[in-house]
Amino acid sequence: MDQPKALQQATKRLDSAVDELESRLQRVFAEGESDVSGGGLDEQIKFLTEERDQLLVDLEAERSRVRRLKAANDEVSGRLEAMTGTLKDMMPAVPG
Repeated sequence: MDQPKALQQATKRLDSAVDELESRLQRVFAEGESDVSGGGLDEQIKFLTEERDQLLVDLEAERSRVRRLKAANDEVSGRLEAMTGTLKDMMPAVPG
């Protein structure tokens, strides 16, 4: 799976988990649910923390990929410029 797609999927999972947690908390506070356990909230927090950590890993991998692509782009651009200069030097001057 390519990195951008993996990052998008991870972001969607995190958004979904946050929405679910937010919905649950709204019901708890609005309706005064009595079946709320600290363990359930702890599990949600643990899940969100793990998801956040994975997103940070994915983000750093993407940043690293971008740096490598930029370096490769710079190298190719430099080589093309050098080749263009060499070709211009090799071509005879055309009288204008």
